[in-house]
Amino acid sequence: MDNPSMGVMIPLAGLVLYLVSLFAAARFLLQATQVDAYNPISQQIIRLTNPVLAPLRTLLPSQGRVDLASLVALWLLQVGQIALIREPAFSPLVFGGLVQTVDLFANAYFLAMIVVVVLSFVAPVSSHPGAVLLRQVTEPLLAPVRRVIPPMGGLDFSVMVVLFVLIFVRGNLLPWLGGLTGL
Repeated sequence: MDNPSMGVMIPLAGLVLYLVSLFAAARFLLQATQVDAYNPISQQIIRLTNPVLAPLRTLLPSQGRVDLASLVALWLLQVGQIALIREPAFSPLVFGGLVQTVDLFANAYFLAMIVVVVLSFVAPVSSHPGAVLLRQVTEPLLAPVRRVIPPMGGLDFSVMVVLFVLIFVRGNLLPWLGGLTGL
């Protein structure tokens, strides 16, 4: 006879893995974008992720801006989610974990861009730690586009360009890559 509690446990475990993945992704982005380490939100993310990432750092030290321990932990969490839900063979697990990791970053950046745009209208000079953190995280994606398409008449079109690229990646490229893995 099937255990009815198992039907609840798998989605719950998937949710926990997803939430832990968000923190690992945030930790990776904090170092990759070199945000202010004294921001209270940054400090909290670092404090929450240190117990898991500190042992990994002994094996995988950071390489410049790339926090290998966070990236590997994030990829392993994505592989764990796939294995928990779909139970595929080894090869789709490895590549599928990579696809889901890129998807998580694309989703995070998409939401961050939307919040930054809304904040630019509601509170353009806000010094709230969350607003400052989001601006610092999104700036590395926006700055190269601003060099090509500078703001015109007070309007910054770089956000639209980055959003269109993220929409393309999320809507076309990632589903195609996911189809290659059988996910």
